[in-house]
Amino acid sequence: MFKCRPQNFLLELFILNHLPAISALSFVMAIMGQSTVSFAEEETLELNNVYITGGKDEVLQKPGSATLIDDVALEAFEYTDIHRVLNAVPGVNLQEEDGYGLRPNIGLRGTSPERSKKITVMEDGILSGPAPYSAPAAYYFPNISRMSAVEVFKGPSAIQYGPATVGGAINLVSREIPYDSQGELDVQYGSDNFQRYNVFQGQQIENFGYLIEGLRVSADGFKDLDGSNDNTGFVRNDVNLKTSWQSMGEVSQLFMLKLGYADEDSDETYLGLARDDFERDPYRRYSASQLDNMTWDHQQYQFTHVIEFGNSTLTTDVYRNEFDRDWFRLSGFNDYRDDDNNGSDDFSLVNVLANHTDTQYQPYYDVLTGAASSGSLQQLRIGNNGRTFFSQGIQTRLNQELTLLGLSHSLEVGIRIHQDQVKRLHTEQNFNTLTGGELQAVSGSFKTTARNQNDALALAVYIQDEITINETVVSLGLRHESIEASKTIYGPITGIEESKNTLKQSVFLPGLGVYSQLTDELGILAGVYKGFTAATASAAGETKPEESTNFELGSRFSGSFALGGQAEIIAFLNDYTEFSGTCSFSQGGCDSSQTGEQTNAGSAQVYGIEASWNKELVLSGFTLPALISYTFSHGEFGDQFVDATGAFGEKGQVIEEGYRIGYLPEHRLNAQLGLAKDNWRLNASVLYQSDMRNIPGKGRIDKGDLIEAHTVVDLSASYDVLLNLQLYSTIDNVLDEQYVAGVKPYGFRPGKPRSLNVGAKYQF
Repeated sequence: MFKCRPQNFLLELFILNHLPAISALSFVMAIMGQSTVSFAEEETLELNNVYITGGKDEVLQKPGSATLIDDVALEAFEYTDIHRVLNAVPGVNLQEEDGYGLRPNIGLRGTSPERSKKITVMEDGILSGPAPYSAPAAYYFPNISRMSAVEVFKGPSAIQYGPATVGGAINLVSREIPYDSQGELDVQYGSDNFQRYNVFQGQQIENFGYLIEGLRVSADGFKDLDGSNDNTGFVRNDVNLKTSWQSMGEVSQLFMLKLGYADEDSDETYLGLARDDFERDPYRRYSASQLDNMTWDHQQYQFTHVIEFGNSTLTTDVYRNEFDRDWFRLSGFNDYRDDDNNGSDDFSLVNVLANHTDTQYQPYYDVLTGAASSGSLQQLRIGNNGRTFFSQGIQTRLNQELTLLGLSHSLEVGIRIHQDQVKRLHTEQNFNTLTGGELQAVSGSFKTTARNQNDALALAVYIQDEITINETVVSLGLRHESIEASKTIYGPITGIEESKNTLKQSVFLPGLGVYSQLTDELGILAGVYKGFTAATASAAGETKPEESTNFELGSRFSGSFALGGQAEIIAFLNDYTEFSGTCSFSQGGCDSSQTGEQTNAGSAQVYGIEASWNKELVLSGFTLPALISYTFSHGEFGDQFVDATGAFGEKGQVIEEGYRIGYLPEHRLNAQLGLAKDNWRLNASVLYQSDMRNIPGKGRIDKGDLIEAHTVVDLSASYDVLLNLQLYSTIDNVLDEQYVAGVKPYGFRPGKPRSLNVGAKYQF
C-alpha cells in the first residue's frame, strides 16, 4: 500500500529505538485482552462509523464536553461549508476565508483558527492533516458533503487524540457501508453557477461489503475580477471506495480497506481590498490577482482490522495520506523584498492597502487595480508556493469493559507510530501591469526563493480509564508523546543541503475528568488536563512546544431543569505557560525563508463559557426542533514580546502584557429552529458574532483592525415527493448581510452574499 520511499527506513529505525516501550504496551494489551475472553458465536461487527464520543446516547454521560452532529442535522441545511456546520457547536471559534469552506480555519476554546493547526482533525479516527506534526497547517480538509456525522470533543479525554490537545479534536465520520443494497443521487444547483453532484452505492453481501462514492462541487465564485469576465470560483472532485470482509464465529473479525482520491482547482487569492473599497463593493477583486490559482490532489489509503472477543475490541489502522499542492499567487511588489532586503519595507501589500490615498502609495495601488501601468518598482511579484506532503503510520487501540474491585471500568489503551514530511519549493517571477490590468511576465526575473523540508517521527501512547461508581463516572487518562523533528535548508538554486536543525520533544500529558448524575435531571462535570501542541523544528534554532493547564467546570440539565429539553453550561480556562504561533503566508508578513518558523510568546490565558440547549416540541401534529448554543471567550497575553514573524499580529509588532488575542470574538450565538409535518420540513439558523480584533491590542479597536459584528440568517426547506425522491432548497445569508470575513493576510475579504440553491435526492 505504501510507496517505496527512503523515509520508510527512518520509520523503521524509530520503531527499533522505541521497541521496549512498544513491546511493553503490546504485552499489557494482550494480557488485558485475554483476561476476559468469552467468544461470541453469532454476531456482526459494526465498524462503519468510527465515533470518538461513542454515539449520541453516550455523549451525555461523558466527563467532558462533546458534541455530535449526526446525519439528520447535516441534512437539515445541506451545507457544503464546514464553518456553517460548526456554527451550532459551543466553544468553536472560526475564521471564514473564501465563503465556500475550501480552506477551513477552526479553533476550539480560543486556540488560533488559522488553518485549523491548533486542533486535532481526523477522518474516521485517522489524522487527516497533510503533515500534522511537521507542518500542522491544514491546507487539506475532507469534504463535509460525504460525511455522515461530525464530532467535536473537548475536555480531559482530548488527550487521547493528539498531537494537539490544547483545544480538542474534530472527527469527521465518513458514510458507512449500508447493510442492504442502497444508493443515492444528490444534485444541487444555485447562485453563481454553484453545482454539487454526489452519488453513492453500496451493500453487504454475506461477509463482503462495499461502498463507492463520487462527489463534484463547483462554483463560478461571487467576486468580480476588475476588467475581466473570468470566474473566481473552484472545482472539487472526490472519489472514495470502501470494502469490508468479516468473519463470524468464536472470534469475530472485520477487515476494511478505504481508498480515496480528491483534487481541487480554485481561483482563490490572499489579496483583499482596501477598507473604503470594501465598503463600496465588498465583492470586488483587484485585477492584480487575476493569475492567482491553487491546485492540489490528495490520496488516502487506510486498512483497518478489528477483532472482537468477549468484552474486548482490538482495532488496528495502517494509513497513508499524500498531498501535493501548487499555489500561484501575488506576494508583493518589486520594491518590497523582505527576503533579501533589496527594497523598502514600506511598500508591502498591507501598507499599500492601508495607505493607498497617500501620494507615495497611490502608484502601487493603481497597479493593483489596473488603473495604471507599472514602473520597475511597481512590478508585481507572483510566485508558486509548491509543497509536497505525506503522512503515514500505524495505530492500535484496545477497548475493554471489565469489573475490578466491584467497579465497572471502560478502558482504552492505544499506541500510534507516525511519520510525516513537507517539502517546500517556492519560486517567484516579476510581472509588469499594463493599463487595464493585463499582466506580462518580465523576462529573466524568475527565481527560486526557498527550498526546505520538515520531517517528524512520533510515538504516542495513552491509557484512558472511565470508572463508574454508582452515578459517577471518573475518567483517568495519561498520554505520552515522543517526537523527533528536523528542518533542512537547501540552496535555492543548487538544491544542496546548507543546514539542518533537529528538535526532540518528550512529554507526559495527564488528565482527570468527573461526571456525576446527581438527580434524574441534573448532573455536574469537572476536569483538569495538560494541553500540548508540538513545536516544529526551526531553522533559527530550538523552539518550545505550546503547553497549558486546562480546566473545565459545568452542569448538564434535562427535564424541567432545562424547560423540558437538554442543556449544558461549562466554564473553561486554558492557562498557557508557553503560547506559540507559526509563521505562514495566510497570516501575512511571512516571507519564504520564515515559512513554518515558530514564535514563542510566553504566558497567556483564555477563558470563557459554553452553553447549549435543545428540545423537540410536538404541537398539533407539528414537530418543532430547537437548538441554541452560545460561547463567551476572552483571551489575552501574559508577557511582552516582539512578534518577529507576524505569527500573532503584525510583523515586528510589540505585543504587551494584557493585549487581547486577535481573531477571537467575545460572543458567538447560534439559534436553530425547525418546523416539520408529514413529508415537509422548514429550518432556520441565525448566527451572531460580536466585534473582534484583526491583530492583538487592548482598548478601543481601530477601524483598520476591526472585524465588525454581524448576523447571518440561513433558511432551508425540503419536501418528500415520493418515498425515494426529495426536493429541497436552501438560502444562505437570507438578509444579504455584507460583512468582513477576515483581514489577514492582505486586506479586507467578504463573507458569502445571499445565495439560493435548489436540489433533488433520489434513492435507489
